[in-house]
Amino acid sequence: MQTCKKRVSVLLLTLSLLFTACAAPKTYSRYQFIYIDCLDTVCVIDIYLHEDQDPDFIKDAIHEELLRYHRLFDAYHSYDGVTNIHTVNERAGAGPVTVPQELLSLLIFCLEEGARIDYRTNLAFGRVTRIWKDFFNDVSDGGMEGREFASGELSLPPQDILAAAGMHTDPARILIDTEASSVSLSDPDMLLDVGAVAKGYIAEKLSDFIRDLGVESACLNLGGNIKVVGERKDTDGRRYWTAAVKDPVTLEPLSVVLKLTDGMTVVTSGNYERYVQIDGTRYCHLIDPDTLYPVQGMASVTVVAKDSGLADYLSTALFTVDVERGQEILSLYPDAEALWITSDYEIYRTEGFDSCLVP
Repeated sequence: MQTCKKRVSVLLLTLSLLFTACAAPKTYSRYQFIYIDCLDTVCVIDIYLHEDQDPDFIKDAIHEELLRYHRLFDAYHSYDGVTNIHTVNERAGAGPVTVPQELLSLLIFCLEEGARIDYRTNLAFGRVTRIWKDFFNDVSDGGMEGREFASGELSLPPQDILAAAGMHTDPARILIDTEASSVSLSDPDMLLDVGAVAKGYIAEKLSDFIRDLGVESACLNLGGNIKVVGERKDTDGRRYWTAAVKDPVTLEPLSVVLKLTDGMTVVTSGNYERYVQIDGTRYCHLIDPDTLYPVQGMASVTVVAKDSGLADYLSTALFTVDVERGQEILSLYPDAEALWITSDYEIYRTEGFDSCLVP
């Protein structure tokens, strides 16, 4: 009787393996979802779905998730039923605000990483960045963005106004209570701004969300913050994704092509995104925390890592320091690599950067 049972088990196993071997492989179709109403940028999702997945459902689900994060991290607008960065700023000096766990986690992340790198990326810098945001919005509305001006034709924000705003950027005045899931700003004139890390942080969370939807292959591009899920499913046989580093002058791809495998991310901070030039000096939207004026000396910094939020945070921080200091900062992050292009068009890279390139 025992022998009979064994034979039946072997037969069932053999049939199972036979049916598995004969099952048709999944076929995938490539889609591109574009969203223009999220994160104040263009979000592009290249995605492969198999025949059992509904592209409309996936597209709408991703859109709703992007909008949710957009509202949560917005420092300039309020939304019904949403406690966000704007809510915290409005309550500055008025006591603790209970916030969603995802928002609390982002704030803790920014504070912990900021402490490691002397707050070269400072979420408490909102009072200063708002002045520059208003300046560049006026420049953009006036059709002046990217243009060259002579001295006196265009006025930058005054030093005294910036200095006054800079008095309210001490991250020690941000008080976190993890048990109560609350945050309070003890400085009533402080404003938070998570713009230097939000897109990367969202890309990381969105990649997990997409995996939970059953998606096996996707490349997320949130305004230049790229995050990869799985391997490519194209019929050309190439299973990795690629991303090219831009020439900060021509904006054409350089001959530096990154090979991105599952989970990898690449983020670039550059002085060519929002800027004006006055007497040959470029003033971009990336602000030096020491001078309170746009960073000089750096054209772009590209960071490759596993965590997109960290890559976004680091790319901003590294942009505000020279290459030597940047390498010291990166020594704290052994899993991150970087490439610098200075305003003099000198190119530097970490020792491990070449390992991220297409052979």
